[in-house]
Amino acid sequence: MLDEAQAYENSRDYDCCQIIEGAYTVGDAVYEAYCDGREALPTNAEIEAVAKRLCWNSYEWDGIDSYAAKDEDDAWDYAGEIPGFQEEYIRQAKEMLEIARKAVSE
Repeated sequence: MLDEAQAYENSRDYDCCQIIEGAYTVGDAVYEAYCDGREALPTNAEIEAVAKRLCWNSYEWDGIDSYAAKDEDDAWDYAGEIPGFQEEYIRQAKEMLEIARKAVSE
């Protein structure tokens, strides 16, 4: 992550800013923001997006229990009618996102 942040900072042109020795620069702020973003926990929207995709990809939605979902959101709404169904996909989504986070931070 630190190498990526440094590469990102180095790829930017900050000639709009005068660099004062020992001062906190725009580049420093970009570096810090990049690292903070990479370390941030996934948002509820990100978790739900992954959960919806897991739900959508796990079934043939062309007539499960006589229900044909039109799209990912429709399938997600239908899954919400089954106790514990959405919650299990949310649990799986959190686990997958944590696995991905660990993989990129190693």
